Amino acid sequence: MSNVKETKESLEFGLRFFEALEKALEDGKFSFTDLPRFMPIMMLLNDAIDGAGEIGGEMAAMGEAEKKELYAVIETLGLKNDKNEELIKEILKLVPSVCKIIGMIREAKK
Repeated sequence: MSNVKETKESLEFGLRFFEALEKALEDGKFSFTDLPRFMPIMMLLNDAIDGAGEIGGEMAAMGEAEKKELYAVIETLGLKNDKNEELIKEILKLVPSVCKIIGMIREAKK
């Protein structure tokens, strides 16, 4: 089993969400016709939220093999350039924060 399972799930959610958003905004506007792009991505959200608290520990213990796993997630979208490490870092800063906020809202509703 992967030592970066939760990190990969959050990264995949973030990458796919931002890719869909980028495509939706190609024509300079966001409309109802763009919504179907986001439906499959929303299916990834629960896994990203549930494991967000473990990302820090996974990142701290990450070795070269785990980094390669994260790069492989990026490559599934055809993104290959010298900014991949920066892209991973930025997504993994943002997605756990979003997940934490969603979790806090869930807790506040209880």
